[in-house]
Amino acid sequence: MIRSTLFYIKEAFLSTKKNSVISLATVICLTATLIIVGIFLVISLNIDLFIANIESQLIAIAYFKDNFTEEEIKKLVEEISNLKGVKEVHYISKEEALQKLKEDLAEHEDILAGLPENPLPSSLEIKVYETGYLEEIASLLSQYKGIEEVNYGGELTKSLMSIFNFVRKIGLWIILVLLAIAILIMFSVIKISVHSRQQEIEIMALVGATSWFIRWPFIIEGFLKGFLSSLIAFFFLSKTYQYFIGQVKEIIPFLPIMAGNEFLIRIGIILLFLGISIGVFGSMLSLRKISFEEL
Repeated sequence: MIRSTLFYIKEAFLSTKKNSVISLATVICLTATLIIVGIFLVISLNIDLFIANIESQLIAIAYFKDNFTEEEIKKLVEEISNLKGVKEVHYISKEEALQKLKEDLAEHEDILAGLPENPLPSSLEIKVYETGYLEEIASLLSQYKGIEEVNYGGELTKSLMSIFNFVRKIGLWIILVLLAIAILIMFSVIKISVHSRQQEIEIMALVGATSWFIRWPFIIEGFLKGFLSSLIAFFFLSKTYQYFIGQVKEIIPFLPIMAGNEFLIRIGIILLFLGISIGVFGSMLSLRKISFEEL
């Protein structure tokens, strides 16, 4: 078993060396493909994070009129809490609203110094589970006589979600097309390798070698090309992404973005899986209809 495996690996390296120019071109093409796939994968995962962040902050704010009593507020809070899609309801009094404003404007205290009284209304913050509930709840709240205004980012949130979902779909189609092209490249390379070693294969078939004994070196050749390509792609992508994160954090420090070794390891595992799968599947596809006994 060990001797056979060593023979397969040796033959795979000999085949790669014999077709060195084609092998190099294949590795370059596969690496470029995996880098592009990796870029779209990183974008897609960051879009998922951004959408999750938006969904965690889906809030409708209802501002009360001054004549709205505490009893009416409690009753409304109870009614809103029981509505479908409502995650959390939080009442903010006039005093709490002013205190929060003072904290936000701590560096500009002089702006609030001249206020004779608290001009801010009390309000309700309603968090929802999905964007679709915002408009429905905002419409319901606006019907109450004691509520002066309802603010929510419904249309903006919907637009952003639509854009992000569109980008994800386009990215997925691009990834699928690139993977198909990569498999075709590997298919063609292994075909060339088989034909370049046709005489050796004929001799092996004549002395009794089985089809799978002859196939394995070519499958390993595809595996090695895919493995090497995925390593190069991951190294390039990880270095570029780390630099990009550093720049983004300096410019927009509050922007939610995936970072850290755990995230990069996930990307590396996916690229490794894709690279090896392309190499092995492309090789097996090219060898599927070949009967080596008849060569």
